[in-house]
Amino acid sequence: LVEGIGEGLKGVVMGSVILILAITIGMISKACGGGIYLVELLGGHIPYWILPVILQVLTMVIAFSTGTSWGTYAVAFPLGMPLAWAVASAAGLGNPEFFMMICFATILNGSVIGDQCSPISDTTILSAMCTGCDLMDHVKTQIIPASYAAILAGLCWTMSAVFFA
Repeated sequence: LVEGIGEGLKGVVMGSVILILAITIGMISKACGGGIYLVELLGGHIPYWILPVILQVLTMVIAFSTGTSWGTYAVAFPLGMPLAWAVASAAGLGNPEFFMMICFATILNGSVIGDQCSPISDTTILSAMCTGCDLMDHVKTQIIPASYAAILAGLCWTMSAVFFA
């Protein structure tokens, strides 16, 4: 039992360190004005209907690269949400709150999809270990349905932004 607890803690420590570092990066970005910089740089230039897909793709890449959806939230929300508000304001949308909800959901969506497919994600590694599957075989089986889901979600986010925001 004691040996099992020690082994379990070893697995949790690495995930905790990654999460703490991601939160730190998010806090540094917020303190340095990363969101403000993005708003000034891109706020009036991005068409509102494409922003949800951009956020989805960016968070998928970040989560896949880091292996953590929670860490991606910490990095993406302080940057993406002010940008979404600026884009909604610049486009003169009649329902900017709904557009913000769409962008919030795309950040969640992209983060989870990227984490699900990442070979360095703790959940992917644990799933492969528990099933006795080779890690890369498990990743390959996750990427195909996740890609279909991401494409369908991107289309739905875009249509929701165009028709309802």
